[in-house]
Amino acid sequence: MNALRAVERLRRWLHTGKGSGGAALTVATIAAAAVLVGQAPDRSAIAAAAPQAEKPRVSYVEAKRGKDSAHVTLPATLQAMQEATLHARTSGYVKKWTAEIGDRVSRGQLLVEIEAPELDRELEQSRANLGQIRAQLDLARATATRYRALVKDEAVSSQEVDEKLGALAAREADLASATAKVRQLESLKSFQRITAPFNGTITARNVEIGSLVTAGSLNTVPWMYKMVQDDTMRIFVSVPQSQLAAATPGAEAELFVSELGSKPIAAKVVRRSGAFDPATRTLLTELRVDNPGHRILPGMYGQVRLHVKYAEPPILIPVNALLVSGDGLQVAVIGDADVVQVRKVRLGRDLGKEVEVLEGLNDHERVINNPRDNIVDGLRVTAVAAPVPADKSKDKEAPKDARPAAGAKP
Repeated sequence: MNALRAVERLRRWLHTGKGSGGAALTVATIAAAAVLVGQAPDRSAIAAAAPQAEKPRVSYVEAKRGKDSAHVTLPATLQAMQEATLHARTSGYVKKWTAEIGDRVSRGQLLVEIEAPELDRELEQSRANLGQIRAQLDLARATATRYRALVKDEAVSSQEVDEKLGALAAREADLASATAKVRQLESLKSFQRITAPFNGTITARNVEIGSLVTAGSLNTVPWMYKMVQDDTMRIFVSVPQSQLAAATPGAEAELFVSELGSKPIAAKVVRRSGAFDPATRTLLTELRVDNPGHRILPGMYGQVRLHVKYAEPPILIPVNALLVSGDGLQVAVIGDADVVQVRKVRLGRDLGKEVEVLEGLNDHERVINNPRDNIVDGLRVTAVAAPVPADKSKDKEAPKDARPAAGAKP
């Protein structure tokens, strides 16, 4: 009994921290002291000290929900509102051209004038033919009128009257055909003047005075001008499936073009394709942005920041809190009585230092930060809150330029 009391006093003395050594030394000291006094070690005393040696010290972070709004930045391709390649509709020779690349032109403004002598002669011939048919029609109409009057006096037969009425109908059809032919040639003649189809900018010219142009728009037929309408620009973004909420028509967005400065340009989502690309699992989305100063050029590379509103903000935890195993991604949660619970989780977006947890974790649960390999389910630990780093994020800064490599499509 005296030995047991001595052992107990020694254990208490070490437990108060006055002695040196850890919890493992406590157990060993108790056993050694029991041997020295000639008694068998007290198993209950050793068991009482053993939990102190087996409880590792861990730091934890509290799982908290993020903001109710967030943003996602994606690469974007900029295109003009309209693009047109102008071809000749009438064959001939270029008489003059009036616009050079980079010029701003208005709708209906003359760009090219073509000389087509053959067309002019054909139009003159068709107009003369139309005059002949009109004269024949007048004669047929007068003849038919007289025969209608003579048939009442039985001076002519009904057969003759029907023949004259048929001739009148044939001349009327000839007139309609000749008129259509003249209108067709007049339309072709009007195409000798190539005009701008909309307000825009000339981006390319492929015409010279005296050059022969051929009607048509095949690849073998040279074009004359290329132009774009760039008062409003179209922006195309491929939105991943996990960020689909940001691609709602009518949603506000911001465009960043590094060459135009860090100030964002207001944009708006107007439509989306309605089907995912099976190869990339992305949804093609179109935005619009005003370009009154024509600073944004078609074909430029930019980045679009889309804003997302969450009905229920996702839970955020540090990336360092994740456990990677054969069962997938897991986290170690400190439950009641400081007992570890290892749970499988489903993640959302990767925000760099933090990740979104969509399933497997609740608000305000304690999650072990930087868990070691010996952290297993059911382990009792000593939990200490991890220090909270200062928030130095600046949401209003322009996103870093993530320009793709040369030759790669964004």
